[in-house]
Amino acid sequence: MEKTTVLAANANGAQFYIPGFVRIDEVRQTDEYGNAEFYVVFDDSKLGQVAQVTVALSGGAPPSPDQTPPPVVLGKVRSFDYWGYVYYYASPAPTNWHNEKTMVITGRAYNLEVYVPGFVAVDKIRQVGNLDTVQLYIRYNTTNITQIHRISVTTVGPDRELPAGAVDLGLIHPYGSWLYVHYTDEIVSTQA
Repeated sequence: MEKTTVLAANANGAQFYIPGFVRIDEVRQTDEYGNAEFYVVFDDSKLGQVAQVTVALSGGAPPSPDQTPPPVVLGKVRSFDYWGYVYYYASPAPTNWHNEKTMVITGRAYNLEVYVPGFVAVDKIRQVGNLDTVQLYIRYNTTNITQIHRISVTTVGPDRELPAGAVDLGLIHPYGSWLYVHYTDEIVSTQA
């Protein structure tokens, strides 16, 4: 049976994995930065068929219908200073789409070091209390657990000074002052 759910994302590049995907019926813009709600239709009798649905924003002209898979235009939205066509295309999800997991690591934002097999990315940081303790939401891939990454987290402030290869995680506010948090990723082991 077909059902509709609403997913929120930015129209300028979002990707969903949707079991039983049928189509996107509508897009409704929620702000002037291109954020929108997508009214997604799925069939709950076909949940074993997972689609990788990619949403994108083209410039002044609609996307070419010659793309594979073909794009489906949903209309236009305003993103900052220009209008663009919102479109999506769907294809079968890759066979390993469900192999990514998330772990939450809690520790001090300065000098935190963790080893993660199959590391993919740090998706989010959340400050715990008003000290320097943070939670890192770390994504890893279970099909690549022989590749061990050392993730080193540190803070700088008040100026953002990113060393080469560092990834910015944003700001925390410990002890009444603002600090930038970033991490570096180093592969330390790959076993056969």
